[in-house]
Amino acid sequence: MNTRSWVVRLTAIVACAAPAAWAQNADLVARNGKLWTVDDNNPQAEALAVLDGRFIYVGPNAGVEQHIGPDTEILDLDGAFVTPGFYDNHVHFESTGQLLYGLNLLDVSDESGFVERIRAVDARYAPGTWITGGDWSAYETWAAGDVAAQGRQVGSNDGYGNFFLPNRAMIDGFTADRPVLVRRFDRKVYLANDVALELAGIRKGTADPEGVIVGRDQSGEPTGALFNPIVANVESTVLVRDNVRALFDTLIPEPSREQRVAETLEAWRMMASVGVTSYCDITSDPVYVDIYRELRDAGEMTARVRVRPPLDRWDAMAELGIKVGFGDDWIRFGATKAWIDGIMGNSSARFYEPYSHDPESRGIWRDIMFPFERSPFDPEDMQSNLERLALEADANGIQLTVHAIGDEANGYLLDMLERIVRENGERDRRFRLVHAQVMTGRDIERAGRLGIVAEVQPFHTSDDMRWMEERIGRDRSRGAYAFRRLWDAGAVVSFGSDSPGTNASRYYLNPMLGLYAAVTRKTLSGQPEGGWFPEERLTMEEAIRAYTLNTAYAVYEEQMKGSIEVGKLADFVVLSDDLLTMEARRIKDVEVAMTFVGGKAVYRR
Repeated sequence: MNTRSWVVRLTAIVACAAPAAWAQNADLVARNGKLWTVDDNNPQAEALAVLDGRFIYVGPNAGVEQHIGPDTEILDLDGAFVTPGFYDNHVHFESTGQLLYGLNLLDVSDESGFVERIRAVDARYAPGTWITGGDWSAYETWAAGDVAAQGRQVGSNDGYGNFFLPNRAMIDGFTADRPVLVRRFDRKVYLANDVALELAGIRKGTADPEGVIVGRDQSGEPTGALFNPIVANVESTVLVRDNVRALFDTLIPEPSREQRVAETLEAWRMMASVGVTSYCDITSDPVYVDIYRELRDAGEMTARVRVRPPLDRWDAMAELGIKVGFGDDWIRFGATKAWIDGIMGNSSARFYEPYSHDPESRGIWRDIMFPFERSPFDPEDMQSNLERLALEADANGIQLTVHAIGDEANGYLLDMLERIVRENGERDRRFRLVHAQVMTGRDIERAGRLGIVAEVQPFHTSDDMRWMEERIGRDRSRGAYAFRRLWDAGAVVSFGSDSPGTNASRYYLNPMLGLYAAVTRKTLSGQPEGGWFPEERLTMEEAIRAYTLNTAYAVYEEQMKGSIEVGKLADFVVLSDDLLTMEARRIKDVEVAMTFVGGKAVYRR
C-alpha cells in the first residue's frame, strides 16, 4: 500500500469515527420535522439536538443520530413545522395577567355575560379580595370611537351612551363577602356592589361624593352605577379626572403577592400555549422583578423576560450598574420606556396637521415632555424634559424606547435621536420607536438611515384600519403601519402584541394574529378583499423574522436567541401547519402543538 493511499484511507476512517467519538449525548433530539430556523446560513433543517438548554445540532436527520444516548429524549416531529420561539416586543404584563386571571368584560354588553364573568372570578378569588377592572362594552364601541351608534341612539344618562348599564342587583346576591368596583372601558361609568358602596359611604339619603354622580332608583336607593362628569359633552376616552376611581383609591388595597403570582403564572401559561418564549415587559411595578426572581429560582419560570422600567427611573438603574446586557438567560434589563403622545383610539396621538374629524385638535404631548426649556446646547432651540432625560440615560449606556403614534411624535423622536448622537457620540444604540404607527415618507426613510428599531404590533393594523381613514384621511393613512417601506429603508422591524391592549380594544398574545395581519393587511373577517394598503405587506419569512430574530436584535440578544442555531438557547415552537405554504387566510387559525424553552416542553396541546 503506497503512502498516499494509506493517508486517504486513514483520513476517511478518522472522518467517519470522529462524530461518534466526539459527539455529545443530547438531553433532547427532535427529528423528522420541517424546521424554519431563521438562520440565513442554514434556513431549513430536519432535526435538532439540545444539551443543557442550548442547541448543539441543527441539520439533517442523519446527522442527529450521533447525539442520541441512552438517556436522550427523542421527539418524532412527524413532518411538523417548527420555528424559533416567538419573542413579543411589547407586553403590559401586569395588566395582561390581571385580565387573564381576573375580570375580562371587554366583549360583554349584556346581563347574562356580565354576571357569568363576575361569578367566575368570584369563585377563584379569595374571600374579601376586591374584584376590579373589567372594561365592559369595549368591543361594541371601539370601531366607532368613544360611543358607538347604538349608544348614541339610546342617549341615556345625559349623553353617556349606555346601551348596556349594569346595576348592583345583578351581582349583590353572590358577592356579599367582597367589594366589587368594575368599569366601562372609557372609565366614565363604574358599577359598585353594595359592599363597595358601604365602604365609600354611599347610601340612600347621603349626598353624592364631590365630582361623582351616583345613579339612583326612584326611591333614591343607589343602583351601583357611578358616573364621572362629562365635560362639555366631549366624546373622549381621556378624562379630565377619574373621580370615581379616586374616591376608592384609599379603599382598594394593593393586590396580594399570592394573587400577583397567580396572575403571573396564568400569563405564562397563555404565552406557552401560543408559542411566546420571550417578551419585553412594560410593567412599571418593581414588585414583579422580585416575583420573576422568586419563580426563576424555584424553577417555575417558563418564559424569558426583558424588563423595561420608565425613563424617569434611569438614574436608579445607573446607580445599580444596570445598562444594556445586564442580567441572565431568564431576566434581563438595560432599557427604559417613555411615552411622547397619546393613542389613535381616542384621537390623542400627536400629528402635524389637525384630525380630519376634529379640525380643532392635533393630539397631545404626554406630561413627560414638559417643561420645554432653552437647550443648553443651542440657545435658539427648546429642549423638552423628555429629551433631557433621554440624553442622560443614553450617556449612561441605557437603551431608549419611546412610544410614538402620530407623525409629529415620530418626527420629533427622530430629531431628538439625531441631537443625542451629536451630543453623546456615535455607537450601537438600537433606538426603538415604540409603535411607529403613523410616519411621513421622509421619516420612514430617515428611520432606515438611522438604524431605528420599529417596535410595531401588526395586529393593530387589523383593528385600526376600520376607522383610521375617518380620523386622519387616506393620504396620512398611507404612512400607517408602513412595514414594507420601513423594512426596505433599512429599519429593523420587530413584532409584538401590545397585550392586553388599549383602554378600548383587546390585543391578544397570539403571534398568529400578528403574522396574519402583517402578510394580509386584512381584518380577521378578511376585509378589505385586497388588503388595506397591500403594498405594505411583508412576506411570511420576513414576518417570522420580525417576531423572532429581529426582536432579539432589538434587545441586543441576537447572539443568544431568535433563531434555531447551534449555541443559542433552545427555545422553539412546533406548529399545527406550515406557515410558508398555507393559504394566508388560514394563518390566524394556526395552533401551537408544543412549546419548548431551554429544550424543555412548557406546553403540549
